[in-house]
Amino acid sequence: GSSRSGAGPWGRDGCQARRLLQWPVRPPIAAARPAMGDALDGASPRADASITRSGDDMGFIVSAAKLSFLTNSHEKLKLTIRLRVHRKLSEGSTVAATVKSFAETSFATIVGWITAQTCRLAFMEVLEPLHASGKLKDLLSRLFYTALVMVVIPLVEWALRRNTLHHSTHFLADQVRLVKVCLPMFYAWAWKDLVSAALGLAGSSFWPELVATLSMTSILVLVEVLPCYRRAAKAVKTGGDGDTPLARMVVMFGNLGLATGFAWNSVFSWAPKRAFALVTSPMFVCMIQFVYYLAVTSFIIFLTTRCAARREDADKSCADTGGASADEEKGASAQHSGDEHSDLVVSSTSSALQDIEEAGKSVTMVALHFVYAWAQLDTVNALFFTYLLGCKSPTECHYRYNFYFAVGVSFVFARAATVFKLEQRRSDWNKASTQVMSKALSLNTGWAWANYCTTAIAQAQKQEPITPFWMYLICTVFAWLCISFLHRKFEVERRAWDRHCREEAEMYELSLR
Repeated sequence: GSSRSGAGPWGRDGCQARRLLQWPVRPPIAAARPAMGDALDGASPRADASITRSGDDMGFIVSAAKLSFLTNSHEKLKLTIRLRVHRKLSEGSTVAATVKSFAETSFATIVGWITAQTCRLAFMEVLEPLHASGKLKDLLSRLFYTALVMVVIPLVEWALRRNTLHHSTHFLADQVRLVKVCLPMFYAWAWKDLVSAALGLAGSSFWPELVATLSMTSILVLVEVLPCYRRAAKAVKTGGDGDTPLARMVVMFGNLGLATGFAWNSVFSWAPKRAFALVTSPMFVCMIQFVYYLAVTSFIIFLTTRCAARREDADKSCADTGGASADEEKGASAQHSGDEHSDLVVSSTSSALQDIEEAGKSVTMVALHFVYAWAQLDTVNALFFTYLLGCKSPTECHYRYNFYFAVGVSFVFARAATVFKLEQRRSDWNKASTQVMSKALSLNTGWAWANYCTTAIAQAQKQEPITPFWMYLICTVFAWLCISFLHRKFEVERRAWDRHCREEAEMYELSLR
């Protein structure tokens, strides 16, 4: 043994125990037996048995220590592996859900846009004998398409509300899910194009656009606070007998964020458009657009954080104060019975004003999120098309460049969306910026492909003697066909990944949300 005493925190015995845990281990009694020599040979049988028994006890203690050490190491290793597998599967599930939402929004944007263009051209063919200006015909065609959408889309949504193929994996079930995802984008594009045509009649004047935008926003706010709208929204959300086609028609007015956002984008982008007219260098155009993007982003994120903070303060205040007890209310009504009617009027007025404020915040913030999406897309377009290629807009460049741009944007934006979803932001500002940016990425991907379709169809019209309506109709059918098969392939791969995650979770006894 060691000649030092008190070495280490456990003394000499602690040092000896640590040496015993090293592999391989030689029992100290057995190791000391040859060195004892004749002393052991001359010892009594009883002493020799005692020494042997002490050696066996020490060997048992060492074996138990080894077993405990190996057991603890195995548990730690098992826990580490389970944590790594759980983290990997959770991240994979998050990525799959993010990519699914990203792809569906992009698909819906493309088919919603090209279907709206085809129907507009169809109505333009009908209005061709009408002696009117092109802007008026465009407005009437958009109006007819919007009216058609307001009737047809709620009926289709109502018919598909109880889809029996929800859990099916067949091709037809995937197509039904794709149609249900694309339906809201149809009337979103219809109202957006209608607002665009209406603002086009006013030209590029700032004040008419501002008045029209404020009027539209105010009307939507008032619609959302109406009792009939709230009853319809609740009926559609909960289902049941109240979920009727009429209720779905009423609820559609609460999903006009794209149209309201386009109107507000016309107001916000008025100043940079005036600045673009004063410069000719693509570099200056790109710089002005980038400064506008930073200003709009800062303003929208500031409003988002402020609204979120006020909402949290209101919820905390309601949770802290609570409501008055029934006895207190009864006593107060007995003491102030003469003021009962006036208190009721004041309470109703305060509640109505609060509802209007909340609806105004909701409508405005949804519209501003679309304003940010357009600012983001215009900035990327200014960098790629204006600065690098020298084009004034994406539709003025060749369709090949639009195709390269759309493919690159699809991969880069999809990757960015998954990274933003996986990362955890700490400050409220970073959380709001990530949320706003994530919502815009999928929309801008769809708009990039819409620009490609516009340039590709324009190039095909120069080479084929086909009217614009029939050209867009052919391209619409082809787009639906491609997106249907892409969506089917995406759903198959997503279900395979989900099945893999479930199998891995069962193997490692994990639970995934």
